[in-house]
Amino acid sequence: MSRSPSSMEDSSRGAIAVEFALVAPVLLLLVAGIIEFSNIFNAQVSVTQAAREAARNMAIHNNQGTATTAARVGAPGLDTSSFALAFSPTACAPNTNIKVTISYTAPGITGVFGTGFGVTGVGAMRCGG
Repeated sequence: MSRSPSSMEDSSRGAIAVEFALVAPVLLLLVAGIIEFSNIFNAQVSVTQAAREAARNMAIHNNQGTATTAARVGAPGLDTSSFALAFSPTACAPNTNIKVTISYTAPGITGVFGTGFGVTGVGAMRCGG
């Protein structure tokens, strides 16, 4: 018994729907992963830039308050109120290096892989110019 062309077409449409149902979740997960990775990478770059700005300001002015402000201004797209700054050493002596470490929890966008991701930025600068 041979099939009519319309029944073969219906059968092929059903197969396409099943294949799409199997592949779609994997593709959506891949897209969500790309979105999360790009968000975290952007946060990492911003936190590192903020740490560099804080180290530069500390090396010039030797004031943790102005260095903290410079770090917050240096990362405009982030919630800088949750920055955790660490200065090593705590004061800048001539011809030594100051190192500023900033820890930050970047919020997730999609929520598929978690709600927050920890990123750390480090900046170092020679004190006294």
